[in-house]
Amino acid sequence: MNAAKYPPPLDPAVARWADELNDADLEWFNERAGIFEFDAGLSRAEAEQQAREATVLMQLRRNAAI
Repeated sequence: MNAAKYPPPLDPAVARWADELNDADLEWFNERAGIFEFDAGLSRAEAEQQAREATVLMQLRRNAAI
């Protein structure tokens, strides 16, 4: 994870998972977390959980298209 650009996720399990993301997927995850937090009004921890789910779904869709 690019620690200089993003703070680590609050949940240690999400942080470990995010450490394995490539730069593009990490960017996508953090953008989604911000959207869920600020636009949907979720707490940061809830937003990161939702962003994790959204990122996994995005990866599955992307890999299914290959």
